[in-house]
Amino acid sequence: MSNKFIGIPDLESKTANEIIQFQEMELRKLLRYLSKHSIFYQNVFKANQIDIKNINLQNLSKIPPTTKEDLQANNFDFLCVEKKQIAEYFATSGTLGNPVTIALSNEDLDRLAHNEYLSFQKIGCNESDVFQLMVTMDKQFMAGIAYYTGIQKLGASVIRIGSGNEIMQLESIIKNQPTVLIAVPSFIKKMITYAEKNNINLNTTSVKKLICIGESIRNNNFEPNELAKSIKKHWNIQLFSTYASTEKQTAFTECGFGNGNHVHSELMILKF
Repeated sequence: MSNKFIGIPDLESKTANEIIQFQEMELRKLLRYLSKHSIFYQNVFKANQIDIKNINLQNLSKIPPTTKEDLQANNFDFLCVEKKQIAEYFATSGTLGNPVTIALSNEDLDRLAHNEYLSFQKIGCNESDVFQLMVTMDKQFMAGIAYYTGIQKLGASVIRIGSGNEIMQLESIIKNQPTVLIAVPSFIKKMITYAEKNNINLNTTSVKKLICIGESIRNNNFEPNELAKSIKKHWNIQLFSTYASTEKQTAFTECGFGNGNHVHSELMILKF
């Protein structure tokens, strides 16, 4: 498959000035689009007397941050396309309140795939890898679809096992020989326990890398936490941290240096 996302240049090797120029241009386009199509942001701009022509990267904080409560209370006011253009409906878990529906167009799904494609490249994956996807793709769960389409964009192979069932996961590892696992790290501990009870040496398997979803594997100083240490003690594979949320539709994944998660500047403006 193509390694370029249509309409977005590759900024991975660009200078800081080139990245800023691109982000300024995209920010202006985004604000114009929102002011035309988003009921929510039309109201925000009006209520706060914001002239979008005066907004840039330096004063972006003049726009009030959008909160979880905003999304819950005004869910479909964020929709910027006609409903017939929605390709898929995702939803948050609702752990901290009412679930939020996130509706994506085909272009949004392309962006989702591109994000994970870039993340996979960061950890050294390529079309020769075989991924075992150990997260669900149903129940409106965005991450499963993001990983699956990112793997497709990378041109690699995928084994869709889903979540749970350590016996099936291990049988697939032995039979299909994946090189990369995508899983919740605490579940990997269950697999390790089962493997040890059944005299399965995980260090002789094909698996080289584990992308850890849903739980932290590092302390604040980026050193491995107890969960990561307990996995590495029994299985000598590379562990990669990733952080994402359904609301942002963006994942931040670390590279092999393990000193923090990467922000892809062509997909997100991050201000501190």
